[in-house]
Amino acid sequence: MPGCGKGDKQADPKAGADPKAATEAAGTGSGKKPALDKLIVTSDGKPVAMTRAFIKRVSPDQWRILVGDTEGSCEELMSGVTNKQPGGTSFVASVGKRLKPDGSEAMVVTDFWSAGHPTDSVTSAASISGTADRGAEVAIKLAKIVDVDKARKLEISGSFTAVGCGEQAPPAAGLPKAAHPSTASITIAGKRLPLISATRTGDAIVVTSGPRDCTPPTVPAQVTIEHRAGRWELTGTWFAQPSASTDNALGDEARTKDLKITPGDAGDSTDGKTVSLALAGAGKLGDYPVTFEGTIEALDCPK
Repeated sequence: MPGCGKGDKQADPKAGADPKAATEAAGTGSGKKPALDKLIVTSDGKPVAMTRAFIKRVSPDQWRILVGDTEGSCEELMSGVTNKQPGGTSFVASVGKRLKPDGSEAMVVTDFWSAGHPTDSVTSAASISGTADRGAEVAIKLAKIVDVDKARKLEISGSFTAVGCGEQAPPAAGLPKAAHPSTASITIAGKRLPLISATRTGDAIVVTSGPRDCTPPTVPAQVTIEHRAGRWELTGTWFAQPSASTDNALGDEARTKDLKITPGDAGDSTDGKTVSLALAGAGKLGDYPVTFEGTIEALDCPK
């Protein structure tokens, strides 16, 4: 397909549905068809009329949009495999929330796919109104996107409605089997989030707003903080780049001296050994003000 999302695949063009059937399926799952007359798409300066748009929720504060003229459906967006139609034009855009150190928020296009691969397109702001529940009508606005590859120049801007396709199914791996008690939270740039997972591996401690076990994470989290060897690192879907601070910094750079993660009682669970972590204090990670509170049962992972 001309546009895929992360992990999405391009199907064999010979296996695609016929264009008439695809057009009739533009409102798949809802009986509704999206409104696209205010979405402007040009290919090498020539207008391309989009006929279908779909949206799914990938994780908290992250969505993926599929828009096309003769190709695309909810089933294809959810599966990650879109059938290529001869002469078809489509694109996939991932949209997510960003948090700035002053507490202001912005919705942006975080990546863009066309011609079956991610591109180095120039992307900008976006807005999404409504849920991505199956069959819902979701209002979307995209600021100008310019995508240039070897074959053509694609330009996109405007507002439209998309058909909601629901939430991306959780992966089969990387998630804890049992619930682990937590009263822990983080307040970052004035935004409070519950922390639902934590791990300790040797001297490395990770606390996060997303689910994870001792294996590499498979579900994006809004906020993840790691403390290892005296260094703190803040990552997550809310941030375009990691932010870091060190415990041994001096003067104005001593931003983490009051942040504490204190190990407590050990235990066992379906997921393996556990350790209680008490979180407390306030400081700064990079330019982001951070406050910890509460306790969480962490997985005590083997080194």
